[in-house]
Amino acid sequence: MSRELEPRLDPPIRPVPGTVAGVVLLAHGGKEHSHRPPRARGGPVQRVRMIARAVAPRLGGVGVAVHTMHFRYQGWNDDERAPVPDVRWAVEQLGKRYGDVPLVLAGHSLGGRAVVNAADAPGVVGVLGLAPWLPPHEPTTQLTGRRLLLAHGTRDRVTSPRSSFEYAVRARAEGHDVARIVLPGSGHTMLARARDWNRLVLAFTHTCLVDADAAPPRYADVIGGAFGAGGADGLQRVLISDGRVRT
Repeated sequence: MSRELEPRLDPPIRPVPGTVAGVVLLAHGGKEHSHRPPRARGGPVQRVRMIARAVAPRLGGVGVAVHTMHFRYQGWNDDERAPVPDVRWAVEQLGKRYGDVPLVLAGHSLGGRAVVNAADAPGVVGVLGLAPWLPPHEPTTQLTGRRLLLAHGTRDRVTSPRSSFEYAVRARAEGHDVARIVLPGSGHTMLARARDWNRLVLAFTHTCLVDADAAPPRYADVIGGAFGAGGADGLQRVLISDGRVRT
């Protein structure tokens, strides 16, 4: 009889000196269909751990703990939506560990879809989709009261930049706090322009957990004015080039 798989929450990337004031949880990518467990040394898991290791020193200095997690399965698996309860479980574990602190969920690819769908988990204040897989008809009601930032590279051939843009437009039209960023020349793995992806995670986490009292004006400044009147759809596309944010 096979052992039932369980999700896993990894220890913090590095200890936070003093009191933990907030947490960012990074979720890895996967496949559309699979009931195999994620490979610990596989590309999707390692890519989010690279981001976590890059941002943890600076976030730890302002009281933000950085965690990664492992889903039970590599796949979304249709109506099972397998990673979504895994994210909710991880958020519950973080609440038990740190108490009532605000959380940012960040996910890559399938993990991006998972964190967007789990946005209404207790304590979550912001959600960041990195090259997220967002097919048509994804729900938006769970975004109420949360900030959402979606980021896509123009050379992504795995998940659709157009689909994430359409989701952002629809969610914003429904009254949610949504921004979207385009990284020219970057593909799905986020290895091209990796430092800019890291900066994006830092900026969004700071905005949600450190500079929250200054938002939304500060949010618009940090992310580059990504929401507001811009174009027929009311949503600006923001380009991050050479380490600078500009419209």
